[in-house]
Amino acid sequence: MIALAVAAPAPPFTPPVVEGDPVVRPAVEEALRQSFAATAGYGAWPSGPWRVVIHPDAAAFEQATGAPTGRSAQWVGGTLHLRPWEQLQRRDAGLVLRHELTHRRLRDAGLRRWAEEARCLWAERHPRPPKAWPATPPSGLQARLDRALAGGTTREQAWAYRWLRAWLRGEPLPAPPSAKAAERDAWVREAPLLAETITVVWPPERLRHGMEVNGHRLSHVAGKTWRFRGPVRFGPGFPVHQLTGRVVVRAEAKGWRLAWTASHAAWIAAATEGELGAGAPFEARRALAAVLRRWLEGHRQQHPGGVLCPLTHCAVVRGSASADTAQAVAAAPGLELDPRWAFFTGSAGGHALSPREVWGEGPVGSGQAAEVPGDRWRAWERDLSAAQVEALKQAVRPGVKAGQRGLRLGDSGPYAVEDLRLAAGRRFGWTTWPSNVCAAEVRPDGSLRLSGYGWGHNVGLCLATARFRAGEGASAEQILAEAFPASWRVAP
Repeated sequence: MIALAVAAPAPPFTPPVVEGDPVVRPAVEEALRQSFAATAGYGAWPSGPWRVVIHPDAAAFEQATGAPTGRSAQWVGGTLHLRPWEQLQRRDAGLVLRHELTHRRLRDAGLRRWAEEARCLWAERHPRPPKAWPATPPSGLQARLDRALAGGTTREQAWAYRWLRAWLRGEPLPAPPSAKAAERDAWVREAPLLAETITVVWPPERLRHGMEVNGHRLSHVAGKTWRFRGPVRFGPGFPVHQLTGRVVVRAEAKGWRLAWTASHAAWIAAATEGELGAGAPFEARRALAAVLRRWLEGHRQQHPGGVLCPLTHCAVVRGSASADTAQAVAAAPGLELDPRWAFFTGSAGGHALSPREVWGEGPVGSGQAAEVPGDRWRAWERDLSAAQVEALKQAVRPGVKAGQRGLRLGDSGPYAVEDLRLAAGRRFGWTTWPSNVCAAEVRPDGSLRLSGYGWGHNVGLCLATARFRAGEGASAEQILAEAFPASWRVAP
């Protein structure tokens, strides 16, 4: 996977004095170490001692800093004050720390307030600055942004952060609020760190079981809706064990519709654990969390309404993640990967493919994927009946794009292998045609003999390889560098 995504070696970590809860101190120190390395591209670290204080509750944090309710961390001189660690984990602790450590690296850069804040927002998800920043806004707009960030109303500050994010992404820029609208908000000293959220929806056909929430059984009356906040525990045998965040349950004719809204960090942790399992090596979880963070940036509209599903179409979610996986997410490395190609697959069976080979677009090179001893998908064979083959011919249009893998089915085709695999999965079950690396033999009676390697589309981070390499002692950075070729990198 590439010489890619990993930032250049950072200067030696200068550890701070960390004060606060001794139980979470090791996790905080590791997250600081990772964030220190991930922000090295934004400037030298100022000399002199520094201190980090983990506050026991929100009131202590706000009293020490004077920060508003939405703020997660704040510098006061050479001391970085943090809200309680469990709160930071829900908001994506790694993102918060990368933002704040970049502020310290830029302390003496002489940037205007809006320009420094823009760089810190970029550093949340990118270990290096871009080759060129977007065009500088007019001087009047710069002054408006500076005023909003320094001491504007709540509405003005929220606009400033929306504007900066849109400017960085090259999206349409939001107009500032009118003076009359801004006057309706009380003055707040500094803009809150706006936590982005994700909504995951379980469709009713997936939840036909009885619904038990926090020990209470819900009556299935079509159209009735329940709303919950905080830890929500489901009954035994349910495909979801527990969710922390906002949960909405609605009874529908075919079953239950379950919607879970949580922070990006909470979703990344849940998806990491759902795909790899809670017992996967820590470095494997760090690697997948890095990929999921980039994937999320490029795939915000997977389903109507911008929601995600808890299935392999997006990423498997079985419930909120363990504290250990949340720590892996907070410590996930930065990844300079084009989010369009931030994919992972269950197993490549030792045969990784490029996006071009699978979808007919994107990079042509593929990364490395080890043949993992004991992997059930290391090699497979399947037989499809003549009737199944005819059904696939009816369902899939022939034709492949330049560089795309294709198969002929007798005299017809070629057909894109990915299209055949997906069509077979939808009609006959997802183990019918396990992966895209395969050979096919059409028999005289019209049936098809398949032999292949892997499980899934064979593109990107191979989860079987990630577990295996982490078990051998490889770091997440090494695993990612092997999995993603340099050609998949995002333009600097």
